[in-house]
Amino acid sequence: MSIEGKGKLLRIYLNENTKHENGLLYEAIVETAFKKGLAGSMVFRGNEGFGFCCSKCRTLHEGMTISPCQPMVIEFIDTEEKITALVPTIKGMLKTGAMIMQDIDVLFDKY
Repeated sequence: MSIEGKGKLLRIYLNENTKHENGLLYEAIVETAFKKGLAGSMVFRGNEGFGFCCSKCRTLHEGMTISPCQPMVIEFIDTEEKITALVPTIKGMLKTGAMIMQDIDVLFDKY
């Protein structure tokens, strides 16, 4: 399946340790998107951050982050219809964090 052309990017900012039911929230979000048939996802772990996910992050002089919560970002790219349909479900799962959606042009999509 290819989605080259106009699409949407959904980006979710959260804390890697946030729980959802009996597991981790970021894993539950990715699983939910998979079950809804989205084209794919990517999860990124942040080295440092504050704000959206946690206000307790601190950095040592050596540049290492010490924190009970590492920031994470999940990205989904798909058609507007599929991304828009996913948003209410994810909003219901998030207790803290942020979610943004952007218009994109998918230039290459082969897998």
